[in-house]
Amino acid sequence: MGNFKILLKGMILAFQKRRLAVRLWAINLIFSLFAVGPFFFLMMQHMSHSFSGEHALQKLDPFWLGDFVYRYMNIAPAFLGSALLAVVLYLLLAVFLNGGIIGCLNRPVAKTTLADFFHDCGLYFWRFLRLFLLSIPVYLAGLGIFYQLIKNFLEIFNRRAATEWPALIVSNLRLITLVLLLTMVAMFFDYVKIGLVTRGQKKVLKETWLTLKFIWRRFFKVWGLYLLAGLVFAALTLFYLEIARIIPKNRPLLVLLVFLWQQIYILCRQESKLLFYASALELTRQYREPVEKVTKPAPAP
Repeated sequence: MGNFKILLKGMILAFQKRRLAVRLWAINLIFSLFAVGPFFFLMMQHMSHSFSGEHALQKLDPFWLGDFVYRYMNIAPAFLGSALLAVVLYLLLAVFLNGGIIGCLNRPVAKTTLADFFHDCGLYFWRFLRLFLLSIPVYLAGLGIFYQLIKNFLEIFNRRAATEWPALIVSNLRLITLVLLLTMVAMFFDYVKIGLVTRGQKKVLKETWLTLKFIWRRFFKVWGLYLLAGLVFAALTLFYLEIARIIPKNRPLLVLLVFLWQQIYILCRQESKLLFYASALELTRQYREPVEKVTKPAPAP
């Protein structure tokens, strides 16, 4: 089966489980309100006493920003600590939710309840957490070693350039290389998560090795499918940015309209996340090795 057919089956599966996208959107919205809410109210309080704050909806005024930073300079460490805590909690929340996403996509029934979702979140949390910790050095190695080697290789052409065009091409190639490396690493660990769910594997290192062999045998097919799903996400993002650029932001009602448009985009982005996992799940089902039936020998006469 070609990648386009697999992607179409993934779209169908993601549409059937579309309630997952609504749940993910609601959970992310609630988390964002708790994480950003205190800073937002503090900023609104400061804007009400600032003459330059009235233009904050139109553009980011550097004088207003400087006034804000100077006034709350003493509590900057508390803000940084809160921001770091929010990032850590969000990463843990993402690990927790991934188990529910893949678990519900793997269920044969079309509709899954909220109890099923949170059951799968808790069931696979510790396995996915160990996988997340394992992925950190892999990401660091990919960015710190492989990307640096490719970057140094491309700089050879940049040093010999007589015009600005080679420098521009090398800069774009560096960006493309970084994106492709990130997609490879993200794709690999997404397939490990799917293997942990579909095989019921509890040993993360063993499933990582099995996934590595699975991807190695059909790398370009797996990566091509992942990039196709990524193109859907990229097209969705470009469409959102174009509409957001057209909407003016100089009135409170229009700012509310932009906020609603952002929420629609976030909901669609959660649906595209389902598409990533659903298409990868359909691919693994296609190449799943059949289980050999063990038959008992007939008793001797």
